[in-house]
Amino acid sequence: MSELAVLLQAIAALLWPVFAFTALFVFKTQIADLARRLKRGKLLGQEIELNESLNQLRQSAVLVEQEVAALPATKVLTMTTTDQMNQDSVQRRIAAEAARSPHAALIMLAGELEILARQLLASLGRLQERQSVPFSRAMAELHSQFELPEQVQAALEDFRNVRNRLLHEGKGTDEDILRAIDSGLTILKALQTIPREINVVFEPGVTVYSDSPLQNAMVGVKGIILETLAPDRMTKTLRIFPTTRTHFEKGRQVAWEWNMQLSWTQAWYRHPIDGEVHVAWLSAAEFVGRHLDEV
Repeated sequence: MSELAVLLQAIAALLWPVFAFTALFVFKTQIADLARRLKRGKLLGQEIELNESLNQLRQSAVLVEQEVAALPATKVLTMTTTDQMNQDSVQRRIAAEAARSPHAALIMLAGELEILARQLLASLGRLQERQSVPFSRAMAELHSQFELPEQVQAALEDFRNVRNRLLHEGKGTDEDILRAIDSGLTILKALQTIPREINVVFEPGVTVYSDSPLQNAMVGVKGIILETLAPDRMTKTLRIFPTTRTHFEKGRQVAWEWNMQLSWTQAWYRHPIDGEVHVAWLSAAEFVGRHLDEV
């Protein structure tokens, strides 16, 4: 009896490949169709999920735009002609790149958002000479320090998620990428209206003196005069600070950064506009702000 069982098992082992081959041959059309339907269903599911994410991003971007527009006038940056030209230039460059390569344009837009976040921190004196700050960290710090509209954080998170799916996971079409760019530009424009002081180098390397007759020039330190534009973009003032740094260039915007390890007592200087002798400072730490476009 046991010999019969062994014989049957051997026959089954021999016949199974034949049966499997026959089944595949007979049902090959149905099997191929099933595989196509399964693949199509999976891809369709991904498309639906991505479309929902893009819709959510669009909704978040619109809400950010509405929240910023609803802020009191004192909390929204009044755009000067130069501001508007710079903003338009960024948008034009991204739009031109999108016509050539939507993928590259989305990378450019993500980069502009990261640069803007760092520059906002630098303008507010929060970058603290750091060379780089992750985008999510920068926005979290801005949110806690500056009380950004609530929807900003959510919108940036939505943008980052969609960007990662489109760029890093390789999902979506050019049309999907263009939709993400459109929403991202709306967020970028909203962030550009965040009010902040703007400090521009008016005079680098001003000689400063330890006495009011200006007979004893101070050694190893110069004065840097900054032209400061208030957040409301209505008030301009000139301020002078001590520095040992030599990188400053006239007309360049600088970050609000300081070296608290160095400081100087009272100093005087001759004002470059009226030619009169003025007190430079009573006591001041060293100003070290980097050019803003280099942070």
